[in-house]
Amino acid sequence: MPVIAVSMLGAGAFDVGVINALGLSAFLIIGLPVGVWVDRMRKRRVMIAADLCRAITIASLPVAYLCGFLTMWHVFAAVTLVSIADVFFTTAHSTYLPSIVTGDELDEANARLQSAQTTVTVGTPALSGALLRLVAAPLALFTASVSYLVSALLIGRIPHREPPPSNGSRQDFWASARLGISFTVRHPHLRPLFLSSMMTNTAAMFGNTASAVYALSVLEIGPGLYAALGTFSALGGLAGSLTAVPVLRRLGIGRTKIFACLISLPVIGLLPLAPVLPLHPAVWFALSGFGWAGLIVMSTVAGSGITPRVAPSAMLGSVTASNRLFVLGIMPIASLAGGALAAWVGVVPVLWAWAAIAAAASLPICFSPLRTWKRFPDELDVNR
Repeated sequence: MPVIAVSMLGAGAFDVGVINALGLSAFLIIGLPVGVWVDRMRKRRVMIAADLCRAITIASLPVAYLCGFLTMWHVFAAVTLVSIADVFFTTAHSTYLPSIVTGDELDEANARLQSAQTTVTVGTPALSGALLRLVAAPLALFTASVSYLVSALLIGRIPHREPPPSNGSRQDFWASARLGISFTVRHPHLRPLFLSSMMTNTAAMFGNTASAVYALSVLEIGPGLYAALGTFSALGGLAGSLTAVPVLRRLGIGRTKIFACLISLPVIGLLPLAPVLPLHPAVWFALSGFGWAGLIVMSTVAGSGITPRVAPSAMLGSVTASNRLFVLGIMPIASLAGGALAAWVGVVPVLWAWAAIAAAASLPICFSPLRTWKRFPDELDVNR
């Protein structure tokens, strides 16, 4: 979307900022009510409808381009609609998966999904670059539209009969939303999870704010090389997804999350230390990106099976949405804070703050019952 806006419509930095904000805004504005709605719907139908909505919305851009009617307002509207559909899809997806696989299989299922996702992120930039060399940017979006159609087709072929939503979930709408937030905040196992995730996302936003400026201006890595080094982060995420389950089986849930957070400190510390370390700074930049991405995926997989097993099925959507409200809600705030701090004291202190906050994300787990969990306690599984 930003490529289209800048290259075809003459967009400036403010327009690109609006596009990025609209892409995330739906999670913050309607995420909670969508969680309640999803609890009252058949999840597979929601995912298929969201895929079809995204396919049609994305396809409207190249069609408008071919007809000569593509405008910036059309791009803004498309980003907004895709963002709304994303909220419905991801919320339904996170509540539908536990109905297909349960218990300890959830961790492995989430790890496999992470592997598939990160594998795609490795190859997508190269494919996108090749398409953009062959056709105009709006026409390349036809591939995204087709991908959403294929997604809808595959979801429709899942051989799983979904039970109808429980009538017990038909309580007052906002009462259900408040109950989801209350359950998330007060639960002794969910609260440390979302607090740790909030700190990790805060660290990630600090990193996003400082790393590009640091690489291009301080380390003097060229734009082309900097873009190519992004592949190492994708490969790190893939490695993290492949090793998460073996590490989880060996260390357990709590220790895996604590390990992933604490190791982030030296991994991220490679960046500010790169100018004084041997070898070219780009090597340490690549290694840091590889390690950080892998540790994030490993930590995510370690906690992925907890929410579906402690939250009642009838309110899983609202609990998931409540968790996402906290975890994603901190991101724009952290991004602004990281930018302000970088402008005040420079990018290197922000890099160290990134490392320190990432390591401190282990504290909520250390001071919770999760720290001793080798596996999920069966007596806590309300959805057995």
